[in-house]
Amino acid sequence: MLRRFIAVLAMVVPLAIGAAAIPAHANATSQKNGLIAESAPVVLSLDGTWSCSVPSGYTWDWVQVSNSCGSLRYQYRLRTPVNGLWACSIPMGWAYDAIQPTNLCGSNPYYYRLVG
Repeated sequence: MLRRFIAVLAMVVPLAIGAAAIPAHANATSQKNGLIAESAPVVLSLDGTWSCSVPSGYTWDWVQVSNSCGSLRYQYRLRTPVNGLWACSIPMGWAYDAIQPTNLCGSNPYYYRLVG
């Protein structure tokens, strides 16, 4: 009898502790939409994510062949332009002050160090 009680207790206590650790306002919807408590939506950066195209306001620092982009075939690792970033392309409104060879930019053999 004591063994059964201890076994049940061992299963119930972690569940109770785990449930107590979750804030009352946390729910799947608020986390999925990037909401924090009752604040306005959080603007999520695409920096460091992979994309089949490069949206305006971003550059990229790595390209790879991918089957997930359909006929486009390439995925780009997006980067938010900042001073000193080595990038494969120069976004509008930016310049560069140095170049260096790389094999990560596909057909472009150079990185550009961005200056804004």
